[in-house]
Amino acid sequence: MAFLSWHQRFLLDHPEVDAQHKMLFEIVNHFADVIRMGMDDELGRIMDDLLVCVTEHFEFEERLMNQINFPEVADHSRTHEELIGQLRQMQTRMRTGGHVSSKSVARFLADWLSNHILREDLAYKGYLKK
Repeated sequence: MAFLSWHQRFLLDHPEVDAQHKMLFEIVNHFADVIRMGMDDELGRIMDDLLVCVTEHFEFEERLMNQINFPEVADHSRTHEELIGQLRQMQTRMRTGGHVSSKSVARFLADWLSNHILREDLAYKGYLKK
């Protein structure tokens, strides 16, 4: 069973955004799987991949929100910036042996991803249909 399960309630009905969200779910699940397998040396690489995917996704999403004239794009963009900052801090702590539990990182990623889609991203779903 997956650590984080995809569900229809996460759909924005935009094929590219939905595919990107599903990819993020896969990366978070891979991160959790690697923890379960005790392969902690792989976690840094996965975090690198996650940061690349998240950054590209956020850039795409912000361009899309501008195209559809989503009025809260500036706030949404700030939320994106904050998350990238948090991920970079976790990445640095993981690399330097700072105090960070890989399980707490996995839980943070799962909570962030599901809550961000449900609370933030679904807010612009109606604008996609206009």
